Amino acid sequence: MLRSKKPTQDAGPSLGKRKAPSKKTSKQPVTYDDTKFETEGAWLVYKNDTSIQNIIPERRVLTSNFANELLGHVIERNKWETFVATPRVAYVEIVKEFYANIHDNLDNPEHSKYRQVYMRGQYIPFSPLAILCYYGLNNTETDIFQVATTNLHEVVASIYQGIDHWPNRSSTLHYKCLLPHVRTLDKMVSANLLPTTYTSTVTMERACLLHWLQTKTFNIGNYIFCNVWYIRNNRRCLVFSSVIIGICQMYGIDFSNEIT
Repeated sequence: MLRSKKPTQDAGPSLGKRKAPSKKTSKQPVTYDDTKFETEGAWLVYKNDTSIQNIIPERRVLTSNFANELLGHVIERNKWETFVATPRVAYVEIVKEFYANIHDNLDNPEHSKYRQVYMRGQYIPFSPLAILCYYGLNNTETDIFQVATTNLHEVVASIYQGIDHWPNRSSTLHYKCLLPHVRTLDKMVSANLLPTTYTSTVTMERACLLHWLQTKTFNIGNYIFCNVWYIRNNRRCLVFSSVIIGICQMYGIDFSNEIT
């Protein structure tokens, strides 16, 4: 006796006329549009790179249960209540256009558009100071990039249990190796400070942040600015969409026709 073939999970109805598949339209400009891109070169960066890059948006971290723990102390010390609050909606095309429009002289003080990015027909400030202003912070925090190189043995000893050195030939360690109070801090780091979807493993960069954050305050404006600059030049996943959207809104960019 022949058994009937089971339908696959996404199989349509077996009876009746099938509907023709709908055609999806892309928002990607087919030609250079000077209202969206500063130069034709910026449009080509968008077309070939940023339009196909993934975005990892920041995520809200509920801190009410950790007021007396390490995470609560770090947020209070750095005055990051706004930073870890509910992030803004990520308008995908705006974020991708922003990264495409970051020009080579963004951090060159002698350039006429120093620390400015062209967005929808106007130039908006994008600098460590602009980021601090967006979060309502001042410029008195320690610059994390001026911190002396940290010994990895010190890093491991301060955040891991049962491990006293970084394993040879390993670029990551497992999340479960973190000390319990550091795991809570890592939720904020991986959601807002170094946004990632790979939370089960901890990179060396993330480990150093977890080490520094336990005792130091630092300039979040400079940190985000430098990371956006690095991502632009290294084609990694696009992050910090919340602050990008927030700064665009501060300077009147219209999102009424944008898709989140």
